[in-house]
Amino acid sequence: MTAFHDSFAALMQHGQFALFIWVAAGQLGAPLPAVPFLIAAGVLSATGKMSIGSAVAAGVAACAVGDLAWYAVGKRRGTAVLRLLCKISLEPETCVRRSADFISRHGGRSLLVAKFVPGLSAVAIPLAANAGVSTATFLVYDLVGITLYVGSYVALGRLVGDRIGELSIVLHSMANAALGVAFVAALAIIGWRVEQRRRFRRELRISRITPEELRELIEQGLKPFIVDLRHAVDALPDGRVIPGAVRLTPDELSARYEEIPRDREVVLYCT
Repeated sequence: MTAFHDSFAALMQHGQFALFIWVAAGQLGAPLPAVPFLIAAGVLSATGKMSIGSAVAAGVAACAVGDLAWYAVGKRRGTAVLRLLCKISLEPETCVRRSADFISRHGGRSLLVAKFVPGLSAVAIPLAANAGVSTATFLVYDLVGITLYVGSYVALGRLVGDRIGELSIVLHSMANAALGVAFVAALAIIGWRVEQRRRFRRELRISRITPEELRELIEQGLKPFIVDLRHAVDALPDGRVIPGAVRLTPDELSARYEEIPRDREVVLYCT
């Protein structure tokens, strides 16, 4: 409890700096949910412990640091960084194809709402970079998007703080309570995501085949039915296809299942 109290005291004493460090760390990949602390910053602004303008500025700056870093990495490393995010992320949804579909449909505009969408927020920046969104387009849409994201949650915290103040709750106690709730909420979100990942991994325990084993099947003349499930965004940096493979999206695979032979080995591959 002493450690928790010290953390709360540090946030109250060094509000903007502590908020910047927490949010930036989360944006760079640490499993630290930003929303509870953005709301807490809004509540603190209602008590006079923090300026609402400085809270928004700190949050926007922190998001910008993380997004610029991921954009640069996405430009240089392409799909490699996406595979890494899928491995380390606490949100299994980040590996779902709908993220790539959303980015490919809306391009840079997707960054306006990406941070509000669970799963998409983790991969939107490197996906946009890998999909060819220009630097200028990225900077414009991302700045507007992170301002909406940070401003919305800080404003929500301010509204909560104003309502509590109208009930004449002691300001110091209110601030500590708000920070305590934020910390507990952050822990709850992390625990929920860890459990999601555990279930997701359990569901992924399916039969697998190595590239060498697939090559042996082909060389033996067994003619496996090979399906390339990669999304168009994934194929941008490398358009090569395994010889004889059929290109289908997961949705097409479900709709055209009758075309899949029952008398041959079926091999699906993606990124």
